[in-house]
Amino acid sequence: MSVYKALRGDSSVQFVETARKLAVHTRKCCLKMPKRYTFYGAQELSALADTVYNEVKMANSVFPGNQHEAQLRRDHLIEANATLQALIGQLGIMADLLKQNPEKLRWLDNSLEEWASLISEEAKLISGVKKSDKERFKNLP
Repeated sequence: MSVYKALRGDSSVQFVETARKLAVHTRKCCLKMPKRYTFYGAQELSALADTVYNEVKMANSVFPGNQHEAQLRRDHLIEANATLQALIGQLGIMADLLKQNPEKLRWLDNSLEEWASLISEEAKLISGVKKSDKERFKNLP
């Protein structure tokens, strides 16, 4: 049985899927960047996006049975969020560099807008998971 689109909500693991989409989009865009930017930003952007994905996967793999495990899960989510903020900073630097050579911007199309959308969505989802976990795991031993 299917659910009407208007009644659908976010999955409880939507933050993992959005992080995966962010990593794929980042890698796709980094492959389109001019070769001279490969070592001066593209590799770092890709590594940061991969780190966000890996951290949320690790957080999602922890099933807390006590406060220590709940804190471990929270630590991974905090690391994912911090890496996401670093990605925003590096993306801004790369965008500024690319804007200096407008003839090389053709490949970008709407990539920056999609990047921003994925990043903000992921930040909201991570924040929601942390808030939900705090309530859900507050009574663990």
